[in-house]
Amino acid sequence: MERRRLLAMLAGIGAALILAGVALATAAAGGATPPPPGQRPAAGGGALAMPGVLSPLAFDRIAGPLDLSAEQRQAIDALYDQALPALVQLQTRMRTGTARLARTPPDDPGYQGVVASESEAAADAAARLVLQASQLRAQIHGVLTAEQRARLAALEADAQAPAGPDERPGGR
Repeated sequence: MERRRLLAMLAGIGAALILAGVALATAAAGGATPPPPGQRPAAGGGALAMPGVLSPLAFDRIAGPLDLSAEQRQAIDALYDQALPALVQLQTRMRTGTARLARTPPDDPGYQGVVASESEAAADAAARLVLQASQLRAQIHGVLTAEQRARLAALEADAQAPAGPDERPGGR
């Protein structure tokens, strides 16, 4: 029984750390408020962390090299506008769980119940966030031509490449 309690506590701590990381990343990115339809968030604000897919702001930054037609741009904007409310709702749920965990002291008699509840909710929200973001990515790829998909893949690979010694802070 003691091992079970320890595992539940460790799972709760892990869930709390994940939720805290999501909340901190979202807060550092300026919140997760979707822009009004047809508008993109201003630089430095309204960023949305979406696993596996570029945020609207990041996509706006690389749209130029993709040479999108007006119809493609309109279709992609509509896809983001349609997907953002659900993605924001999931991230808000994760932040709410983080706050609930933070407000509940570990010596509270209901702490283990809160940990279990928020751990399940965080896992569900994270899974739904990944699935919905993946669907958005597939829809965006469906709008692009083969050449544009290849350029997008190259741009994404460049963005994920490790920085060289001179590109790191302090030149180390």
